[in-house]
Amino acid sequence: MNMMKRHLLFVVTFLAGALTTHAGYRIENIPRPAEMSGGIVGIGFSPTGTLVVTTRYGEVWMRPTAGAWRCFARGLNEPLGLVVESDRVVWVAHRPELLKCTDTDGDGRADTFDALGAQWGISNNYHEFFFGLRRDAAGNFYGVLGLTSLGDKLTLAPADVRGTLDPRPILETAGHIADLPYRGWAIKIAPDGTFTPIATGFRQTNGVGLSPEGELFVNDNQGEYKPSCGLIHIEAGGFYGHVAGLKWEPGFDPKTFTTEQAWKRYRGPAVVFPHGPMGVSGGEPVWDTTGGKFGPFAGQVFAGDYSRIVVRSSLEQIAGVWQGACFPFLGRNETAPYATGEKLIAGATRAVFAPDGSLYLGATAGWGAGADGIQRVVWDGQIPPEVREIKITKRGFRLNFTRPMSAATIAAAANFEINRFRFYYQHKYGSPRVDEARVAISAVRPAADGLSAELVLAELKPGFVYELSVAALRTADHQPLANPLAYYTANRLLNGERAIGDTTRLPQPGETAFGAKEADTKAGATPEALIAAGEKTYRLYCVACHQPDGRGVPGGAANFRDDKTRLAKSDADLLKVIAEGADTKGMPPFEAMLSIPQRRAVLAFLRATFGEKK
Repeated sequence: MNMMKRHLLFVVTFLAGALTTHAGYRIENIPRPAEMSGGIVGIGFSPTGTLVVTTRYGEVWMRPTAGAWRCFARGLNEPLGLVVESDRVVWVAHRPELLKCTDTDGDGRADTFDALGAQWGISNNYHEFFFGLRRDAAGNFYGVLGLTSLGDKLTLAPADVRGTLDPRPILETAGHIADLPYRGWAIKIAPDGTFTPIATGFRQTNGVGLSPEGELFVNDNQGEYKPSCGLIHIEAGGFYGHVAGLKWEPGFDPKTFTTEQAWKRYRGPAVVFPHGPMGVSGGEPVWDTTGGKFGPFAGQVFAGDYSRIVVRSSLEQIAGVWQGACFPFLGRNETAPYATGEKLIAGATRAVFAPDGSLYLGATAGWGAGADGIQRVVWDGQIPPEVREIKITKRGFRLNFTRPMSAATIAAAANFEINRFRFYYQHKYGSPRVDEARVAISAVRPAADGLSAELVLAELKPGFVYELSVAALRTADHQPLANPLAYYTANRLLNGERAIGDTTRLPQPGETAFGAKEADTKAGATPEALIAAGEKTYRLYCVACHQPDGRGVPGGAANFRDDKTRLAKSDADLLKVIAEGADTKGMPPFEAMLSIPQRRAVLAFLRATFGEKK
């Protein structure tokens, strides 16, 4: 086998094991009417079981359990979430306000529209979203207001906006601003319309969730001041990273504010979704409250992503703070050996559990994702071989499994690999992994029933993301784990010890580290070494969108395998795209995430694997 084929085989094999759909689940496509306009950006069920969706083009559609689709409302302004009160009342989060849509005469179409809230600023900027929607037991509604994007090249003027215009800059100029009231804030709207700002520091939270206990969580998008997506627990008065919205905090003075002050206030995600392996643009988190109808993950959190993956998370409270682990659940590989039915589509950022215990996913082709549609994920009753959850201990971690592991594999320390890393807190887009280190395992203590194993580490520190890889483990009946990759976010230790900035730190003056060892980024003595380094970078940062086989996403990420013109440009042109991104295709700039040697290495890998053979 030549070098190029071997590299491609490694990528596909790794993703087939680490990021794959697995035994016990079936994916189905849900037919939609041809006249439904736009992708799905809100999804829910009524108390009678009626499926209700909103689309990016401003429509609300319903499909009863025994009936056909019907359009309930049209003409809304990009409604990105909903709460279904009944078959005749739907609350919608669209740009200008919280909107109550009511069918008063029972003809199946809304005929009255009542606005609530609306105390925030708005312009015609394309990126001023109102994300939501969730309602608690007391009837309060929750959502998050997206920042204004500078990508629109828009000059805001007092005559063209709703709300007081405040153009004062805060720290370094980044890609998003909050020159209008409460952009970048999580908000609460009471049943009587009372508007309350809760917390700030958000960029574009394309996923808002409420736990069964009424705790508010969001999934914010990676970008400036945001190293990765992740599951964020919101507390009143908290600051969650992006500085733009701080200008609407009472008493805030941007003239005396520093990056160090921002970092010291920063509260990171309860669960970090490392950029690449765990997606690139996270969606709506939903809790499995099905009572076992969806498999062995009761109480856990599921979130879709722009990049054809669904992430599963297990949470725990440590020293009063939520944190936990994330796992790939449904993955990106072309042929899923552990699932039946359809392939997971890209852009599935909306999710809801149906009354029958299945998981519905809503997808939009917006933002370059390349697909519109609705899918249903059904558990067939078979227990998949998985790491069910990870718990932190005094000296390491305890892994609990869905099925008994073989005594031989679970007892060997060599079968557990643990690495740790953290990120920069910076105004640049994203961050490399920094301070990476392999963590030695002092001992493995498997349970007699094979359902758990405690790992004792040589060192355990707060403020790091711990990557656990267990590809060599086997079940008692010799099956590999469906998804042997996990990431635990250690914001706190059991004794309450924490690190300032959670899993981030400030870059040091003159620092140029990009989280990669020299051996991984330099060309080395041979072309093979350069290609191998590029393969590693592709696997971590590129495969989420461009896919293991290089075919990308229709309408979005480039298809290197079938479209040879993609790699026909010069090295200089392609390196510029990698560094600066391609906004129209949803590709972020990698200048702050990848060093120049890493960019050159990944380009070498792309040419060797997918380019024209000479």
